[in-house]
Amino acid sequence: MAWYVRHPDLLGNLGNRMRGVRAGTGTRLAVVLFLAVTGMLTSPTSAQAHAVLLFASPAIEGAVPTAPDSLSLVFDEPVQASGARTARITSAAGKPVEVGSATRGEGGRQLTLPVRGSLGPGVYTVEWQVAAQDGDVMGGSYRFAVGSAAAGLSADSTGGQQQVSGAGATAVLRWVLFAGFALTLGGLAGEQLAARHGMGALRPWARTGAAGGLLASLGLAMLIAGGGSLTEGLLAPSGSALSSGRAGVLAVTETAAWLGVLVALARRWRPLALAGLAVAVVAEGLRAHPAGASALWGPVLTCVHLGAAAVWVGALVHLVWVGIARGWDDRLRAALGEYARLALALVIAVLLTGTISGLLLMSPSELLDTPFGKVLAAKLVLIAVVCALAMAARRQMARTAPRSLVRVEASALAAVLAVTAWLSVTQPPRGARAALPFAPPATGDAITVGGRADQIGIAATASAGQVVLRLTAPTTDLERGDSRTYKASLRVADEAGRARTVPLRGCGDGCFYAPVAWKSGANLLTVRATARGWGGGKETLRVMWPVQPDTVQLARTVKAMREVKTFTLHEQVASDTAGTAIAPTGLQLSGDHFVDSEPYAQGKATQTSRFTDTEGHTVLALGYPGERLALELTLDDHDRVLRETLAAPNHLIHRSFTYAEGTGAGT
Repeated sequence: MAWYVRHPDLLGNLGNRMRGVRAGTGTRLAVVLFLAVTGMLTSPTSAQAHAVLLFASPAIEGAVPTAPDSLSLVFDEPVQASGARTARITSAAGKPVEVGSATRGEGGRQLTLPVRGSLGPGVYTVEWQVAAQDGDVMGGSYRFAVGSAAAGLSADSTGGQQQVSGAGATAVLRWVLFAGFALTLGGLAGEQLAARHGMGALRPWARTGAAGGLLASLGLAMLIAGGGSLTEGLLAPSGSALSSGRAGVLAVTETAAWLGVLVALARRWRPLALAGLAVAVVAEGLRAHPAGASALWGPVLTCVHLGAAAVWVGALVHLVWVGIARGWDDRLRAALGEYARLALALVIAVLLTGTISGLLLMSPSELLDTPFGKVLAAKLVLIAVVCALAMAARRQMARTAPRSLVRVEASALAAVLAVTAWLSVTQPPRGARAALPFAPPATGDAITVGGRADQIGIAATASAGQVVLRLTAPTTDLERGDSRTYKASLRVADEAGRARTVPLRGCGDGCFYAPVAWKSGANLLTVRATARGWGGGKETLRVMWPVQPDTVQLARTVKAMREVKTFTLHEQVASDTAGTAIAPTGLQLSGDHFVDSEPYAQGKATQTSRFTDTEGHTVLALGYPGERLALELTLDDHDRVLRETLAAPNHLIHRSFTYAEGTGAGT
């Protein structure tokens, strides 16, 4: 419809000349035009993948008791570091803190940077910037506190504030890129249609489209090289950003493909031009947002959608330009009739792939509840206006040229394009309970506690503002793959008995995450766990908060136990807590023999926390999250173990110790 702006008088002529077209062909063409506008403008293809910062350590708007030695950023998709711009830490006074180079982990979804500068008590701001899979450079900021300076911070499990760096330039360049696909790929199809009906070549719009595609793809590559700044990308580009990351490699590949298309068209090598366009379409498919939702079907949907839309729009533009240049004779009417039959199939493909891609991006319920949805809703309203104006203009064509309607329609189209550009740089919604790619890192000091719900082992790692549950069902040599489906629910109660249900998010096989505001003292976690094919149930775990690490106490306990010549150990082992209890086994052991069989034999543990129970005994909690192993040691006045509970993935052990001098016994 953009050609209306330059040729408003053509509408009257078109209306008069099209009276001779067969009624069936005219009806099909009208349906195609209506569906085409709706399909192209409502398609979510322009909503590219935007990496979302899920978690950070130190936590977003959280506090840590001591200065961290590293900074960790966790995203919902693989990202590429932006060199020195990846993360910057500044104090409340604006003083920068030195950080090292980022290393990638968890398949590129986690970036870890060493903190080399000194972090004293206070509030700090982190500004981060990364390249997403689609090449868009995402940036944002959040705060954290060190020490007791957490006043003013609030718990926030989202990614703080984030946006596309260079959003305006990105939107403009993507619009030019899509127009380049239409003029080139669709233009070649339109030339073929026109030639089939005896109409020779006109001005080579395909070359113009290829030049636009080349400039747009080069500009997008420069945005990646410049960390979201087109100026920096042109004046001081980062070669590593283009060569070491998936987005950069795809951008360079697409730029080379467009250069090949332009050269091939100049030399009239049509097959080579089509091959280059295919490479460019595939590159777009691999970096578009649906690829993040489905590694296989996402690129396929985008490639089919983009290719069909480009042929549909570009072929129509070419035929309209033929009509402007040579008049609307019988040959053009025949070409339009053939185009109508082709375009109907193309528009159906555009609508189907666009709808499926849209469902991958958001649910219908999010249309008015998220910024992305609101922009899309505004776009839909404008599209309805454009379609109404287009239908009114076509009714008026038979009588006169609808100049006024066309002007209003052109203005509405300009508004649609503006909203489309804004939509392309707006963050698509991510469900608050959507599954995470993996468990978030612990924030600050952490402790792992464990238990068993019938046949399912439970390990819960608690850290500032969060808990991660890991469930383990038994495995056998006869299993082929993991066919188990884990489910879990969580209620948290404080010492006063106030309980609340906490929603869980999946974070992998048997892994669940939840944000938790810990209360000082005992926090009781009631976990209901099930796994397909295995007995499940309910278990209550105790988390003492705050975590108070004490490696010195563990070393003293190991030393005290090794000095014991002999003691009586009563041990009860269970792998099925819902079954009949097995009587404890009594054993005579030496301290050395016992300690050598324990995971803390060297006086070390991944996590430690010390607290005092209601009987006045010192209790030492030990966590080995990598092994999903948790221990709780109740100590006597001589630092020896009175009671021990050991929760492992496939069994739960309760032990009590009796010493010869009768210093105590546990049950």
